Amino acid sequence: MRILSLNEIPWGDLPAKNRRVFLRADFNVPIRSGEVLDDFRIKQVIPTIEALLQWGAVVVIGSHLGRPQKLGLEKRSSLSLMPVAERLAQLLNRELIFSEESLGSGVRKLIQDAKPGEGVILLENLRFHEAEEANGLSFAEKLFENCDVYINDAFGASHRAHASIEGITRFARLRAAGLLLAREFQVLDQVLKLPKKPQMAVLGGAKIEDKIRVIERLVETCSDIFIGGRMGLSFLAAQGVFLGNTRLEASAIQMAKRVLAEAKKNSVNIHYPRDARVAESMDSVSCQIKAIENLGPNDGIFDLGPQTMETWISHLKKAKSILWNGPLGVFENPVFAQSTLDLVDFLVAENPGIQSVVGGGETVAAVAQRGALNKIYHVSTGGGAMLELMEGRELPGLEALKLRDREVLDLKQFVSLKYK
Repeated sequence: MRILSLNEIPWGDLPAKNRRVFLRADFNVPIRSGEVLDDFRIKQVIPTIEALLQWGAVVVIGSHLGRPQKLGLEKRSSLSLMPVAERLAQLLNRELIFSEESLGSGVRKLIQDAKPGEGVILLENLRFHEAEEANGLSFAEKLFENCDVYINDAFGASHRAHASIEGITRFARLRAAGLLLAREFQVLDQVLKLPKKPQMAVLGGAKIEDKIRVIERLVETCSDIFIGGRMGLSFLAAQGVFLGNTRLEASAIQMAKRVLAEAKKNSVNIHYPRDARVAESMDSVSCQIKAIENLGPNDGIFDLGPQTMETWISHLKKAKSILWNGPLGVFENPVFAQSTLDLVDFLVAENPGIQSVVGGGETVAAVAQRGALNKIYHVSTGGGAMLELMEGRELPGLEALKLRDREVLDLKQFVSLKYK
């Protein structure tokens, strides 16, 4: 089985009235006071939208934003996609219609009245409907009932078996990956299965539990793994190192011990903090730099120290490919963001000599802060989706795009039969 790309659909054989595309995008972006704070994910879908319009399509875009089902009805308006619609219209430099509904007669009329090659319609937050996350097939069928082609360009949501990701494909014979999704899968599949050697990985974040499967998988392919953030402290604790006022769960320490044993068996070097930026709390407005062996009882570790980063970078310079997911410190506090930003600067300086793939919300935010989104080999739009691929798991969104048994492989023949 294989997945079709956007370019493989025979648009020229589709009558103009049958080029109505449901495009699943991932516009789950930060919004404050009605303004989009980070439009990186929106920008990445623009090439797909423009390609569809060039082929004479009417583009109906569906996306989610946040978790509205966890909010009261009076607060759900804060998760409206209206600000996204305004920003998307600016980026496209064209008129865009925002639908306050996701389905129904009003949506049907908007699609019917749209001009091929011009019409772009953004539906309201799909998660306003419980059936979206529940993968309700009736909801999925209604989402697609006014469209002819399904395109998934939402890599960041493709690890979810939701109605607009998985269920909808059961009703769409013409379905394909958008330009963004195809690029994400191509790059990540290459670096995970056929990486340039030596390959190294940098992992950060708070919980080792969230990335233990990733670490275990990378032990099989990497020569060196660098572990920062709170997660990195588990590896120090696993060796009996005193960590000041930091308290870790016993399960995290046991996981670190397991990784260290597996890494030793595979001759993989595990790197962890040697010095740190410390303070009494993560909200502190100042910090001290201390060697790990000099920590006091009131010291909390919230970022890697300069000596650690200098040593890490000297090793990373030997890599041909690098995978990075997760900040190395408490990045939201500028006092503890330095090591994460130092790593961004290194990857920019070494591009294109090192094939670097970066993912994760705060990691991408750090790249953006340095103005480096276009200066690194690949910055992924998916945090959880990237991690699941790194674990070796199949993504429901990709699996759903595969051509199934007995489906028509000759698309021109299929088009001629369906739309004659």
